[in-house]
Amino acid sequence: MSDSRQLWENYAACWSADPGERLAALGTVAVEDVAYRDPGTEVGALTELAAYMAGFAGAFPGHRFRIDEVLEHHDRSLARWTQLGEQGEPVMAGVSTALHRDGRLADITGFFLPS
Repeated sequence: MSDSRQLWENYAACWSADPGERLAALGTVAVEDVAYRDPGTEVGALTELAAYMAGFAGAFPGHRFRIDEVLEHHDRSLARWTQLGEQGEPVMAGVSTALHRDGRLADITGFFLPS
């Protein structure tokens, strides 16, 4: 598994992590001043992203993300992912891109694919 693939796997796990462990886990895969955006939000710090993830976990209990593919070059990567429901069923698919800095994600943009 590539370093970028492992980074995305660990990042995806943060979305469904235990609330008391989420911020620390996120800090291992994203820089403190991480920028994150998707069609519904834009945040600019690790604590804000952790709070957004907590909101997701509250709105979609038992859901998690599976990383399906990672492409990378020049300190950038693209991850194709699937949101899985409580029973492991696919709920949504998307892609996210990121700029890497110091071995962590620094600027993340998520896109939701039409169903």
